[in-house]
Amino acid sequence: MKTLTLLWFFLVVCVSPVFATLGEKHIEAEKKSAADKGKAIVFYFRQAYYNPNCPKCIADVNANNAATKKALPRKYANIITIEAGGTRSLDKLPECVKAIKANAPILVATDAACTKVIGTLRGRPDRAQADAFEKSVAAEVAAAK
Repeated sequence: MKTLTLLWFFLVVCVSPVFATLGEKHIEAEKKSAADKGKAIVFYFRQAYYNPNCPKCIADVNANNAATKKALPRKYANIITIEAGGTRSLDKLPECVKAIKANAPILVATDAACTKVIGTLRGRPDRAQADAFEKSVAAEVAAAK
């Protein structure tokens, strides 16, 4: 029984994140939800650790990801997070998002149908940049209604 419990724990905690990738069904569900709610969609690309053995580098990446996460316009958009190193699922992204070549962290806002990019926010944003990004997404959402 103890072995079975440990095996179950290993499968749930360690293996399941490997199979949790961005899929077409997930994107289609978010598109439908955004269209129903009158929202945009924001793709949030998280930054990967470029030197996982350097505490300063880890702190810098964590700060970049935290600042970018705070800039998400949750009121006006559905959020799709692409984890750092999630290259297997990048081919599932809409064409307009694939066309944006940039280093993470980055936010890419699209319309509800994911046909056009309505804004991007690159790097570690300050409060003014985050507010401007939110206002531009809000303006696009209001114009689409």
